[in-house]
Amino acid sequence: MKLSSSTLRKAAEIQGRIEQLQEELGSLLQAGTEASSTPKAATVVRAAASRGPARKAAPAVSSGRGRGRRSTSPTGPLAPAVVKVLKSKESPMSVAEILDGLTSNGYKFASPEPKKNLFARIYRLKGVKQVGPGKFVAE
Repeated sequence: MKLSSSTLRKAAEIQGRIEQLQEELGSLLQAGTEASSTPKAATVVRAAASRGPARKAAPAVSSGRGRGRRSTSPTGPLAPAVVKVLKSKESPMSVAEILDGLTSNGYKFASPEPKKNLFARIYRLKGVKQVGPGKFVAE
């Protein structure tokens, strides 16, 4: 089955949104834990909940980042790291080979599923060119 670029773009956008939501959930759960341990904060939460009809909550923004922005790896952006791995080998590489190269170079993924994350994002990375089904080279 051949995937279109628009389908891959949508998959990458969904993956980015999932990561953002996971971060927001983590900060909400952490804030909820802190609120339940502090009586004053618990009172504020109860008071806010009893204000009447529910309103649509504004999205929680963690770490001061803007809305829609991906979380970054602790070891830096993905694109230059992938290009470095691709340039280290003369022949086209698969996603699994690139992932092995990234991990051996010490790259750390923010995502709990790095292979899925890399597969979804590699088609849109600058400096990376697809040369065959599942094979990539540095531009």
